[in-house]
Amino acid sequence: MKKLLIIFGLMAFATTYAQEHFCATHKQKYFQKSYGKAANNQQLNLMNGYDVKFHHINLNIERNSTVINGNVRTIAQVLVNQLDTFGFELHSNHTIDSVVISAGERLTVQHQSNFGYVVFNQPKIKNSLVDVTIYYHGDASVAAGAAIGSGFTTGSSTRWGNQATWSLSQPYSAYEWFPCKQALQDKIDSVYTYITTSNENKAGAIGVLKNIINLPNNKVQYQWQSTLAVDYYLISIAVAKYVEYNTYAHIDGDSMLIQDYIYDNPATLTTLKPELDNTAPMLEGFSNLFGKYPFWKEKYGHAMAPFSGGMEHQTMTSIGIVNFGIVAHELGHQWFGDHVTCKTWKDIWLNEGFATYCEYLALELLSPSEAPADMLAVHNTVMSQPDGSIWFDDTTNVSRMFSSRLTYNKAGAFVHILRYELNNDSQFFAILKLYQQQFAFGTASTFDFKTLLEQQSVKDFTQVFNQWFYGEGYPTFNVSWNQINDTLYLVSNQTTSSTTPLFITPVEFKITFAGGDTTLRIMHNQNQVWFKMPLNKVASLITIDPNNWIINRGTATKDVTIVGLNESNQHQTNIKIFPNPAQNQIQITGVNASSKVFVFDALGKVQISTALKNNNLDISALNPGIYWVEVKDGSNQGCVKFVKQ
Repeated sequence: MKKLLIIFGLMAFATTYAQEHFCATHKQKYFQKSYGKAANNQQLNLMNGYDVKFHHINLNIERNSTVINGNVRTIAQVLVNQLDTFGFELHSNHTIDSVVISAGERLTVQHQSNFGYVVFNQPKIKNSLVDVTIYYHGDASVAAGAAIGSGFTTGSSTRWGNQATWSLSQPYSAYEWFPCKQALQDKIDSVYTYITTSNENKAGAIGVLKNIINLPNNKVQYQWQSTLAVDYYLISIAVAKYVEYNTYAHIDGDSMLIQDYIYDNPATLTTLKPELDNTAPMLEGFSNLFGKYPFWKEKYGHAMAPFSGGMEHQTMTSIGIVNFGIVAHELGHQWFGDHVTCKTWKDIWLNEGFATYCEYLALELLSPSEAPADMLAVHNTVMSQPDGSIWFDDTTNVSRMFSSRLTYNKAGAFVHILRYELNNDSQFFAILKLYQQQFAFGTASTFDFKTLLEQQSVKDFTQVFNQWFYGEGYPTFNVSWNQINDTLYLVSNQTTSSTTPLFITPVEFKITFAGGDTTLRIMHNQNQVWFKMPLNKVASLITIDPNNWIINRGTATKDVTIVGLNESNQHQTNIKIFPNPAQNQIQITGVNASSKVFVFDALGKVQISTALKNNNLDISALNPGIYWVEVKDGSNQGCVKFVKQ
């Protein structure tokens, strides 16, 4: 944390921040052992009998205490044929004073082991609504209960000296401060959050501030209302002596409020204003890339709290450190995590990987010269260990769930790889927009995202996912090259750091010569690849993956002993092309007569995508140059080079 606090330059930030992601670090800080949900399977099945439609959270909270009292009203729709018992999660630190249903009738409540339930006098039938209000009080402080500390905390900022009380519920700790159902796939349609506190405080929450009511005894009530679907862990409150700093973003010709609650220390806003002012252009830029900011009807903003990171509470991020990367990351979550939420915690990379990539995209938008250093730092972090998969299936291990290296950095780098594989930014961002549309205000899984990606790109990404997502490690390319007259020869040997034996991937090689450079994109489909190309200028340097598209290490060295192309080592495949070089037509053998073929140019762009007709392929429309043919016929896959004259 100390290193991060003194970083003000974007370059220094990009290099340092990626090493250990502070969003990840704080989310896993308190978890050195396994942790799971409060409810057991029987209790979960009981809660799965209803769908939460509405919460009205009405609490008394002060900035220097975790003691709370008040009530939470829940309206839910019955999903089963008959619901005779209403169950909910609430930590045993709290005492339930009463439970009242809509008719004003009090029900007997049972509350033990962090779970409570009431039995209705008459069972509720399917599709009917239940209306239950729970009155309770207690100390909501539960040490190390949430991924980023406790579900409900009070503390003082060591930098600014301000006191605050705030909630952080991810992944399983909302029940520490309010009665709820912690189920990712049951988004709450609307939430009212009314906070009563001393009138020297302000209280921030999700949604729109509808009213501020002055009350007796120097108290004030902040009334926040959100009518957009939200997951349980994205509901929040923050109470402190704040000043309000408002700016506006402009999307689709309209102005939208960015509402920041900043410590009332006079130096705080002066110091943080330049970083906070990046929010509007980021929000406008992300709206262009992913689709209109999904909560534009309400707001976006930040509420400060003394913790070392940020938490993407819907429409009002809780934030402890304010800098370019964290502002971008938490804003990116409003699309990836809040609007579309991971279907299970196994799919958390869809939240954190895309939010991490938003840090890179924000640099591309606002400070493009800094973006390469950011991605290089991400890659170096991933490669600080030789193995590790983005995928995991143990959701009780919160430390692994929020792994900085894998869930954040490798997942963010994986998104960059998917963009590279598509090799078409218009298509890449169109797919991300469609993802936001198709799963709007809902949840999505890894399978859902991969299916959409493949449908829209008409490309099989199984191999890409198996290598970079499910697989472990990274490739190292040892490249030797030589130039003889007007011909450049290159041989690339790939080794890997872990269990993935070969990364079949396009690789870019930048060839530098006096007065300029050119970049080739070569499919590395075996451990050793040979390549030659005409070059009428003298090459001085070859750079592997100059734009940091893939996670890799590599060296390129001139080797004068290379005097020709070892064609026998170029490809191990039964596929043959003749004539080669060719003019108007080639014949492809060693495959099914009606195989699907793709022709790529030297930059990796698809020039032809079609089915073979009697093993023949018309290439008359291609410009002269070097091309690659990739053949897919179900059982046989291969990639072979040819020259169009």
